[in-house]
Amino acid sequence: MSLGRAAVTLLVVSSLPVQAREVGTDANGGVLDLSGFFKNFATGLLLPEATAAIGNVPRAGLLDASLARVSAKFRLEDRLDFEAAYQLTCVVASSPVFIAGSSLSGVVGGTGAGPQRRLVPLGGTVAQSEVTRLDHDLDRLALKFALPFGDLTIGRQVLSWGTGRFFNPTDVLSPFPPTAVDREVRRGFDAVRLAVALGDTTQLDLLYLPQPTVDDMGGVARFQTNLAGFDGSLSIGKYVRDLVFGADFVGDVGPVGVHGEGAYTLGLLGIERGLDDGAPRIGEHFFRGVLGVDFRPHELVIVTAEYSYNGYGTTDPSQYASILRSARALRGEVFGAGKHVAAVAVSVRPNDLVTTAVSVLCNVTDPSALAFASIEWSVLQWVLLRGGVYVPIGKPPVASGLRSEYGSGTYGAFIQLAAYVP
Repeated sequence: MSLGRAAVTLLVVSSLPVQAREVGTDANGGVLDLSGFFKNFATGLLLPEATAAIGNVPRAGLLDASLARVSAKFRLEDRLDFEAAYQLTCVVASSPVFIAGSSLSGVVGGTGAGPQRRLVPLGGTVAQSEVTRLDHDLDRLALKFALPFGDLTIGRQVLSWGTGRFFNPTDVLSPFPPTAVDREVRRGFDAVRLAVALGDTTQLDLLYLPQPTVDDMGGVARFQTNLAGFDGSLSIGKYVRDLVFGADFVGDVGPVGVHGEGAYTLGLLGIERGLDDGAPRIGEHFFRGVLGVDFRPHELVIVTAEYSYNGYGTTDPSQYASILRSARALRGEVFGAGKHVAAVAVSVRPNDLVTTAVSVLCNVTDPSALAFASIEWSVLQWVLLRGGVYVPIGKPPVASGLRSEYGSGTYGAFIQLAAYVP
């Protein structure tokens, strides 16, 4: 295993999940697999005094989120696959402020708000009060056919594109926010995908992305291969009303893993920069890129360092609020308002049951930072316990606005229990 892939294993994938269990077969070669989990994530929140005062909200609060998910996959030899996954999420908060601001994708590891690449919702809020919310979501519903020249998948599915550890500018289908605590499940999107193998390490992906409005329909062409020991890809896609050109690579240079990706976005029909200003920005365009390294100072330790350039962001703190309220940010396509962000993560795995990690996101021009520390323990083969804290560092906001990207953030401590179907 290359160092780059080892870093992904430690930094992104938990000690679990348990593999799906085969529960039935038939004489025609059909196999039915089932899997599932229940997760509970409890966190205590403490807002900086200035943030709470400006927003006129409670300074402290509690948030408890639970998620139950069941998945099924039916395989008919090498000819057909059918996959479905359904989940329920329930959030209870000490104040309406925290229930409104919670993101289940970052909080409990489910598939909450993200890029809206869905033709039909197949989910939504079942019940809600001021301090509780119950949501449901049919997050996977896809049928894959084996054709003579490739695999055709139709329906709600998921892909993992890009090589960045914290930021993935080339992944505008189902990206994780850089602050996500649990990255086990990506949000499904609706598509028709044709994957054509052109060689042992070469593949062409063609996607059609349906949307209710004709102008919002899109598609992607992505070519990936291995060259001189490096995995890389080139892509071009239309997402909603943007044209996006992307490229990425990952490989090893001696004992150091290197990775990078970049995406150039061109607005085709104009998208509002801020919700307060309804004027469209015709031809808006920007570049986002990531460069990073992974190295192993000890066999039990992996260090990742990454620099992210966000051309959609700014170095002017007075513009942060406008960017964070923009259509792209609300759709979950871009994360953060700063233009230059450095990130470092250190993961230590002393044995097969315990993993500890410390990571820091830093806006280098404010300057400000958000620091995370966590530990996870595989109590049993099917039970995972995770706990940690996160701390914002930087200038707090004032009445006139933000003075740093992370300085207005929330202090927090969390504990997560995950139980998988054994």
